[in-house]
Amino acid sequence: MNGGGQAGPRLLRSVRDGVATFTLNRPHRLNAMDHGPGSLQRELVEALEEADRDDDVRCCVITGAGRAFCSGGELGAAGALTSSSDWYWFLRAEDEDNERIRRLRKPTIGAINGLCYGAGLIMAAHFDILVACESARIGLIETRFGGTGVDVLAYHVGPQWAKFLALSGELLSARRAAEIGLVLAVFPDEEFPGKVADLARRIAAMPPSGVQMNRRVVNGAMDHMGWGVQKDVALALNAVANGDMPRAATPDGRRFAELMRQDWEAFKRARDEPFADPWLP
Repeated sequence: MNGGGQAGPRLLRSVRDGVATFTLNRPHRLNAMDHGPGSLQRELVEALEEADRDDDVRCCVITGAGRAFCSGGELGAAGALTSSSDWYWFLRAEDEDNERIRRLRKPTIGAINGLCYGAGLIMAAHFDILVACESARIGLIETRFGGTGVDVLAYHVGPQWAKFLALSGELLSARRAAEIGLVLAVFPDEEFPGKVADLARRIAAMPPSGVQMNRRVVNGAMDHMGWGVQKDVALALNAVANGDMPRAATPDGRRFAELMRQDWEAFKRARDEPFADPWLP
């Protein structure tokens, strides 16, 4: 299925030496992700499940075309959500698709090749291993205009860093993301594709049954630590906050929702100018 404004498929797929690679292919939209039936997220999940059933595939890699892995949720979709209840069921469907990724038998590697924000970051938090290129930038940019999505990040980085990401609007460098455990490793951009391929090859060379069971052991530990309970709380509170998002305003009183509809460049300036200088060194 094609994304609007582009020629060719919005999801690219290839299989080589036991590794299936999936590339989000909406570079003109920085690989923004829509959700639900017919969405890019659903297409990716169904493609991963198909690979999971393929005996020739032992490991999956997910990456993005262009300068972004995924810039977050497709902002235009929010206009159809008019209440907290609408948001709850929308976010519930998004989360159920992310959980389908976690329930795969075979491991997934997120190759963070550039910008990774919001819904893209939350989806990536459901992959087994994340690696990033040097130029990647990672964060919850939606919180700058009243959105939410911190979701399960505390499981990966601890409560203080999760709060910092959600409350400050700060975008992390790839190196900082590795320091706090959000990604496993960072490589120079020119070395990145080869390092990702080598990691996937190594996993694909492991005995499949052991890989699958060891993966489930770790996921089981996360479940016993309250992964599902935390998600239920997060979905409810995210729906409340996102339901209030149309009233979110800039410091001078302009509403982000109006700016988004009327002047996209003004919206981006209002969203990003207060954070132009990173707080972290």
